[in-house]
Order: sequence, then C-alpha cells, then structure tokens
Amino acid sequence: MKNAKNSMDFSTILASSVHDMKNSLAMLLGSLNEITNQCEPKTCPVHEKFRRIQHETQRVNRDLVLLLTLYKMDQGKYYLNADEVLVEDYLEEVILEYKELLDGHGITLSLQCPQDLVGYFDRDIVSSVLKTIISNAYQYTQDSITVSAAKVDGFIEINIIDNGPGYPSHMIYDNTIPSTGINFETGNTGLGLYFSQQVANLHKSKDKTGYIQIRNLTNNTGGCFSIFLP
Repeated sequence: MKNAKNSMDFSTILASSVHDMKNSLAMLLGSLNEITNQCEPKTCPVHEKFRRIQHETQRVNRDLVLLLTLYKMDQGKYYLNADEVLVEDYLEEVILEYKELLDGHGITLSLQCPQDLVGYFDRDIVSSVLKTIISNAYQYTQDSITVSAAKVDGFIEINIIDNGPGYPSHMIYDNTIPSTGINFETGNTGLGLYFSQQVANLHKSKDKTGYIQIRNLTNNTGGCFSIFLP
C-alpha cells in the first residue's frame, strides 16, 4: 500500500519538470540572442541558421509556458490580469518578434487595426495565444500573414490570416456550431488551439464570454484564426 504522505500527484511532478525545462531554455535563449546579435546577416554565413534555431527554441519555450498555464488553470491557481489595452500598439509589440525572421524568408507580416481601438483583457496570456498562432502560420503560409483587429458586436476580434493551404477539415471550429469542438482525444487540434480556447473562455464581461473560431477563406486562399474577447 502506498504511503499517502510520500506520494505526489503526477501532474505536480510534471509541472515541476516543465518549470525546470523552461528555466534551462530561457538560459539557452539568452545565449542564442547574444550570438545572433553579434552575427550580422551580411557577414555571417550561418546567421539564418541561428535565427531558425532561435525561433524553434522560442516555440518550445512558449509551449512549456502554455503547459504550465494550463496546469494552473486546472488547479484553479491562474488569476486573470485584465487591463485596458490600446490594441494597435499592443499588436505591434506582439508581431515585432517575428519581423526579422519573416523578412528573411520573404514573408510579409502586416497589421490592420484602428488607431483608437481599445480592449480590456489579459495582455500576457493573450500574447501567448497570438504568438503561438503566428508561429504556426509561419510554418504554412506562402508569403504573407495579416494580423487584424476590430470591434464586433461588443467583442474585440483579433484575426491571424495566412495565404497557405488552410486548416484541415478536422480543425475547423465555430463556437456557434455545437457539432464542432476542440478535443484532444479525437486529435481535433494541437496544444496551441486548445490553450487558445481556454484563454478565450477565461475572459467574461456581463453576459458575454470569449471564444475562438478557426476557418478557411473562400476559394482556398488561406486560413484564419480568430479570438473574440468581450
């Protein structure tokens, strides 16, 4: 019989391990940033390889952050830190991380947002959502990614659109259609999209709750991820 005093929940062990891995990756990212800053594109033949390694390391580090946040949500230990946000400035900061990487691959990253658009949401956790989706779009787009935002029916709608092959049919998700849903067991999505749904659901205002949509554009011109925040 196991000693209850000495036993530990596996999810707690996993969360602790993920935290240690995240700290190690943070140190690695620091070193990669130093190397990349000293390695000029015009004089360093491996500059692009360093940028790619840096991007992939950031992606893994971000996934670990998502796992830790999901663990805190599951344990009831994550508390939303919503604040007033000037959306255009906020989105410019989010996409700045990808500009050099995408420019190097001939991918145009554009922003469409009213200058006076103001939202009220958790900056950090929504940023994790947007960066995860942009990172995914980078893998599949042909040559352009567009980030747009607008106020629609009492929600701040933020879209990430690429001109790649679009999302596979099993990943199409519409909050208004009961037959579609995000479910790990059926393989309907990856960690990033599941996390995005949980983040959207955390945002509530009066009778409104945040949600996401995943759709393909008409005429097979790409995919669109949308998050709606009340």
